[in-house]
Amino acid sequence: MSQGPIDRNIRPMRFGTSVLFFGLPTIVLFVATHWGVPLLNNKTGIPLVVCWFICGGGLVFFPLTVASFVAFRSEGNSFSSLAIRSRLRLRPMELRDWLWSLCALVLIGAVTQLLLVFAVRFIPSFSTNPSFMTMDTLRPGEMWILLAWAPLFLFNIIGEEFFWRGYVLPRQELAYGKWTWVVHGAFWSMFHIAFGWQLMFILAPLLFALPYVVQNRKNTWVGIVIHGLINGSGFLAVALGAGR
Repeated sequence: MSQGPIDRNIRPMRFGTSVLFFGLPTIVLFVATHWGVPLLNNKTGIPLVVCWFICGGGLVFFPLTVASFVAFRSEGNSFSSLAIRSRLRLRPMELRDWLWSLCALVLIGAVTQLLLVFAVRFIPSFSTNPSFMTMDTLRPGEMWILLAWAPLFLFNIIGEEFFWRGYVLPRQELAYGKWTWVVHGAFWSMFHIAFGWQLMFILAPLLFALPYVVQNRKNTWVGIVIHGLINGSGFLAVALGAGR
């Protein structure tokens, strides 16, 4: 799939710049989860998971969404629909895009399940639940939490995909070529340090497969579909007690 005219004008993003672009959000996410969430919970008594929605969305994912457009504008692009769609690779989903997304979802799900089975069996006290995201199945009077989750979900998916895959990935491709998905996946893994190594271990299939597919298809919507379905279904499964 060919790149658009705007794509040819972007600058390569090498290692040092990648460290900056991933490192700052990583630090902010760590502060938000290990300082902001417990502080907000202690001061207000708001459920811990809702504190995560507020801190994660307000301090990390909404700013990432804004940052994607600031970075886009810093390259001299105009705020036109065509320019945004071209630079951030928001191209219409073709049949092959849907097929790649479906295959990726199946593969990520299968490998993740294998890793989970291995970890539960061989790693003592293994848990994928960070303390700041602890949540049980919602009771009838707690369904409002789903509404509180919706903005976080929106900015989580849009913010990460627009910034990481829409803006950063094309620049890294100019520096790392066909191996960009490996470099990108490693940096994206770093971003998740705040969630702990156990969850990062389980997330590894997603963290590397998603950049690979997006790089192959040159379409950020593929990342939005994969990321959104995995994150959304995972949260809803816990919130609604699916499988219990």
